[in-house]
Parts: sequence; structure tokens; C-alpha cells
Amino acid sequence: MSAETIARLRAMMAREDIDAVILSHPHDVRYATGYHSVLERWTQQEPLCGAIVPRDASKPVTLLIPEASIGVIAVGNEREQRIFCDEIRTFDMLNFCQVARADDPGARRSELARAALGIASEKIRGACQPDLLAALSQGLKANGLDRRGRIGCDDWRIGHRATQGMQVDLFDALDFLMRVRVVKTPGEIARYRKVGKLADAVIAQAGREVVHGRSWSEVQARIAEFMVRNEVVPVDEGAVLFGGGYDGDFIPDLFRTPVDRPLQSGDIIILETQGVHEGFWIDINRTAVVGPPSAEYLRLHDILRDAFLKTVDHLRPGVHTGELAKIARDHLVQNGVAAPDKLLLVAHGIGYMPLEIPVPFPSHGLAGVAGFEMAEDMLISLDCLYFGGTPGPCHMENVYAITSGAPEPMYHAPLELFVAEAPELAGA
Repeated sequence: MSAETIARLRAMMAREDIDAVILSHPHDVRYATGYHSVLERWTQQEPLCGAIVPRDASKPVTLLIPEASIGVIAVGNEREQRIFCDEIRTFDMLNFCQVARADDPGARRSELARAALGIASEKIRGACQPDLLAALSQGLKANGLDRRGRIGCDDWRIGHRATQGMQVDLFDALDFLMRVRVVKTPGEIARYRKVGKLADAVIAQAGREVVHGRSWSEVQARIAEFMVRNEVVPVDEGAVLFGGGYDGDFIPDLFRTPVDRPLQSGDIIILETQGVHEGFWIDINRTAVVGPPSAEYLRLHDILRDAFLKTVDHLRPGVHTGELAKIARDHLVQNGVAAPDKLLLVAHGIGYMPLEIPVPFPSHGLAGVAGFEMAEDMLISLDCLYFGGTPGPCHMENVYAITSGAPEPMYHAPLELFVAEAPELAGA
């Protein structure tokens, strides 16, 4: 897949007259090279990997990693998680790499060590540097990227320090890289179809775990276990968005605040299961109730579902996402839903991040709601949340691939209400 993403990145660089990009955010490095390791999950403020991608295809794509992480590449190759780069430049991480280099006469050379040695002899260039900045600077100079050129960086501090003393035109490429990543390659869309199947399985399991009398913590633990067993990393220890409690009241939209009581009849539960599979986010949302829903609430759910589907019909290239909320709101008004302005409908990209919004930084404020024009091969998550107090809140969300025709759903779980049996319904 990285060959596809590199090709897209280089095409966009040519279109915007960019000579090279310096990448140090884990998502950007993974997008360009496929490289990732457990170190990135530490969420350190300082990056622990990097990449240099020149526009000129005759110049190498450079991956920069701690020297001790060469084994990660060997393991990835063994498992067919291919890492794409033309050369590797290494740096020390604290003194971990120094320790790894120390001789050990009693050590047995493993197959992993042999594979790592092969990678080192084939792709590693230059001496191990004391830190990432020095390795970036070394890579730029060695490949003639330090002499006049327009270079973008996804972290201004990293780019500024790595190019000190160089005759380059450095600029902040954060917005550029989001425009690159929001349109997916065929390989990425194929990967997300697999993610979609997992999302369907996870939301179905979440619906099964909503049981009258079961504690919130047990429900969440069960869903998290199911996700992990299916190679999905939960977003956090909660695994799923639920309502919460305050001053003795249960509030469905007070997500992840402590609730010290079991589920009971009448509870409305937001099932938004979020997690990551092979770097790509799952973001699927349905609503559940404990016990039989009232006719009024069931009607609200069905009106919201139909409004959602009307909006899906407008997921087309050239349509602006900012137009979608009015389509859904008008449907609520036409069907007499109280407080139609309590509808929150947002369309956003999704991929290595749950919110990929190709508008200039900062994109997570009102500018993100104002939206952007959709293009073919975007993955769009349509998030429809009704926060009305009467008869209650109702949420649903799906992801669609934008095509030249009708959008392709990535999730196929029915847009129906989950109903958990209560004792009075089960005859208990």
C-alpha cells in the first residue's frame, strides 16, 4: 500500500510545487512508509520516528528510526506488514541503542538478528546519529535536499531545527498533508472494507452485551475483550461511549462519567464503539434501550434514520458537507420532531484519525462543521446525533466511500434500534 500512498503524496507535491516533506507525526510516517511500532503508542510529545519524502522519484524515501528498532522491520516483513522506504537512517533513543550494540559473547544469534543484519547491510545509510533531528539533517544533506527548495514539515519545531543553516524555504505542511490523506488510495479503501466487517461485528456484540441488571463496567469490559480478541485496539479502557451519572441522575449523553448502578428499564444507551485495526479507525454508532421502547421514541428513531438515509443520498463528489445538516433537519421539521435544532449532523473524513477534516487548521471548531467539498475516494463518516430531551436522545453513524455514483457503505449493520429485554418483557 505504501507505494500507492507515496505516489499520491508525490503527485500532490508536484501539483503544489513542493520539493520534499519532512514527516515526524506517527500517522504521516505510517502513511508514507507503513512503519509503526509500540513506541508511537507512548504518545510522547517528541516523535520517535520520521521520514523524508522528496518529490523527485530518483531521490530516496528515507525512514528514520531508533537503531534498536531495526528488528521491528524484520518482524513486519516476516508478517507481510511491508515497510516501504529506499533507505534507513538511524538514531539513538536514550542509550537503549548503545546497550543493544554492546557485545555479548554468550549470546546466540537468532534468525531475527540475521534478518535485522540483512536489513542493516542493505538499506541503512550513514552512522547512527545522537537523535532524530541529527538524523533528519543528515538525510537531507546526503540527498541534496539542503540546497534551495520548498520543504514542508508536519511539525514546525522539528522542521525548523532539522533544517538550521540550510538554504531552504520551509513551510508548515499540516494542512497539505491532511488534503493528501483524506482522499484514499485503492489499497486503503480495500483495507477499510475489512475494518468495516470488524465494525459490524463489534457493534453487534455491543448490542448483545446490553443486558438488564448488568453493570456498566462489566458491559464495557466485555466489549473491550471482544475487540481485542478480534485484533481491534479499543480507543481506551471504556471501549464504547455510554452515558453517565450526575447527582443520582443517569444522563445518556454524559459520556464515560462514573455510573454506580446497573442497567435498568428505560435506559437509553449510546453505543459508539471506537477502536483501531491496522492503524485505521472504527467509528460506528447505534442506539440501544433497555426494555420495550415507547411508541413515541420508536417513531423518533425511525424519523432520524430516514433523515440519515436522505443525507446519505447526497454523499457525492462535488457536494459540500456543510449542506447535509439542513437536509436532515428539514426532514425532522416536516415530521414534527420537537427541538429540531438539537440535531447535530457532521460529515468528516476518517482513516488514521477519527476526524480527518481537510480545512485549514484549526479544523475542529466551527470551521470543521462548515465543511468541505467531497471528492471521489474519500472515506466519509456521517455522524448523526439528536440531543433532544423529549422523548430522548438518539444517535447513529456510518462510514461511506465516495464514488462516482452512489456511496459505498463500509458498515452494513442495520440502522435499527437495539432493544435489550427487561424482566417484564422476558417474563422474569
